[in-house]
Amino acid sequence: MPPAAMPPAASARLLFPRPDLSACVFMGVERDTRGAALSDAQRFNYYPATPMSLVSWIFEGTLHMVEECSGDGRPVLGPPLPRLVLSGPQRRPVASWSPGPVHALSVAFYPDSLARLTGIGAESLVDRILPLEEAVSGPLPAACRSLLAPDAASDPFDRLQALLQPLWSGPPPRETSLMSRMGVPLMGDWLRILAVRAALSRAGRGVRQAQRRVKSWTGQSQRDLQLFARVEDVAVRVSRSRDDGPLDLAGLASDAGFADQSHMGRAVRRMTGVAPGRLNELMAGDEAFWFYRLLGERFG
Repeated sequence: MPPAAMPPAASARLLFPRPDLSACVFMGVERDTRGAALSDAQRFNYYPATPMSLVSWIFEGTLHMVEECSGDGRPVLGPPLPRLVLSGPQRRPVASWSPGPVHALSVAFYPDSLARLTGIGAESLVDRILPLEEAVSGPLPAACRSLLAPDAASDPFDRLQALLQPLWSGPPPRETSLMSRMGVPLMGDWLRILAVRAALSRAGRGVRQAQRRVKSWTGQSQRDLQLFARVEDVAVRVSRSRDDGPLDLAGLASDAGFADQSHMGRAVRRMTGVAPGRLNELMAGDEAFWFYRLLGERFG
């Protein structure tokens, strides 16, 4: 039985930071299903693995993380999430579910930038999802908490950026300029900037020292980070050639730096939990994969 079509009342949008915060915030996503007639299956939300750290606000409604699947394949839900959530870099895809309408905002921070704001290294947050105010102290939680106060006259992402601006000291001006010129941000661009920063650090310039430095900043090895960038590169190439006829998958794998088509397929499945062909089908027709559709539109 084919999945039901996406109700027009459900809305979601990607949000990109202003130039002075482009080295701090990767991007945001706002989801609002109030007024949408969604089935239980359509209220799932599937997300890929990510090297970014996220802060999420649940303005209305309730969200539960999907913790595992039972023996019969039915999802097992965790307790309701708090209204302010901190998610560290996730090495596996994750999913959530809402029992009813929900309005939420998630903002992805570069992990090294969030560490600057909080003093908490990314390594201690990998694969963790926890209440923001239990993990972080200082001015950032107070700024984030203020977004939960109703203010229909202003956009929550714009309010957040205004609150972050005085808290963000930022990297060197040249690096900020490079990030702001990237337009729609890509992980590959960020990783290249990280590699240059690590290589030029005065605290030891050997290859291994640079690799250790990148891991301390991001919580993950340079090899794992490169896998994120390669899978993203595949998504960009697929989205930009969607109207050009059948894909040359072997050529695509080679261009994106994979050994072969099977290697590319395993990487995509590791990042999304779904084989590439199946993922395209779900993006086209399953409401629960709305975030992947947004990314496809962004890449295209």
